[in-house]
Amino acid sequence: MPPKNSGNPGSELEKIGTVIARSLAYLCLQNSEVKNQTVLERANFLGGLGIPFADAARMLGSTAESLRVMSYKGKKGKGKSSGKKEKART
Repeated sequence: MPPKNSGNPGSELEKIGTVIARSLAYLCLQNSEVKNQTVLERANFLGGLGIPFADAARMLGSTAESLRVMSYKGKKGKGKSSGKKEKART
């Protein structure tokens, strides 16, 4: 009688596929020009390969919350005006 797995075969294969996919995504990152860019750009690259943002953060040694804040600050822009005209101070 063959030994029984702890879970059903579908979940076992999904786990194996997930590990292989993450490994390949990491190898793609290491062999691309993106590896020299910021953590946020590397996370976006991994996201483009189908890796969830939280998993990409863990792969890069960061947290999903940290990447979220960096993303927010990047979208906000540096030195842009709020759209309102500034009043001249006298």
